[in-house]
Amino acid sequence: MVQAAVGWQCPDCVNAGAKQTRVIRPFGDRTHTGAVGSTNPTPMVLALIAVNVICFVASGFGSTASIVRFGEQPERIHILHQYYRLFTSMFLHLDFLHIAFNMVTLLIVGPAVEVMLGKSRFLALYLLAGLGGGVASYLLGPAIDYGAGASGAIFGVMGAYVVLAQRNRKPMAAVVFLIVANLALGFVGGVGSLGNVDWRAHIGGLLVGAALGLVFDISFNLRPASRGIVLVVGSSAATLAVLAVLVLSIAPGHVNLS
Repeated sequence: MVQAAVGWQCPDCVNAGAKQTRVIRPFGDRTHTGAVGSTNPTPMVLALIAVNVICFVASGFGSTASIVRFGEQPERIHILHQYYRLFTSMFLHLDFLHIAFNMVTLLIVGPAVEVMLGKSRFLALYLLAGLGGGVASYLLGPAIDYGAGASGAIFGVMGAYVVLAQRNRKPMAAVVFLIVANLALGFVGGVGSLGNVDWRAHIGGLLVGAALGLVFDISFNLRPASRGIVLVVGSSAATLAVLAVLVLSIAPGHVNLS
């Protein structure tokens, strides 16, 4: 028998009850509710913003030389095997308007997702969604164009929030509006650096972020807890493997949705 809050229970009853019990998440206080608009900035979000700002300054505030050297360029990735560009381009921005737009969006939505997922899951989702956006741009965009920006990763964060909000009964209308408005901006154009928005990267990041958000949320409720960790690591590795296979097996430019 096992001692419980309501007396003594048999081990089988305790195990069965544990499998049906939903895990209590970190959110719950007034500053970290897991809802957009009522969640204070979180450590990982602030760290990512700091890294993006540092990279922006180090790149000469989006100098052409830095974009050419480290930005995403499908032809160079394919022919010269410069696969690092899919990663480094996530931390480059073209000008002040570009980085300000992305970082403000991350600051609005990111903390709620980090609170609901935790630091490690949030970071994995951010990076994989960013890579997903880069791969979508690589496959569907012009092979000779250069790309830069964190928007694929940020769309992944927004996509994850919609899934998490639906599953955890959080308000999501404002984030849905942000997604629709930003997707529309990619088709109708904007001002300055926002006038040439890569909607392909947005959709790629959105799909990867929403899928991982769902899987990561499910992982919290698996028992024992090690099964949840295996699911998170396995799904992250599988996502990375699929993205790698797409880049390694398909040359850019075959489907140019420009």
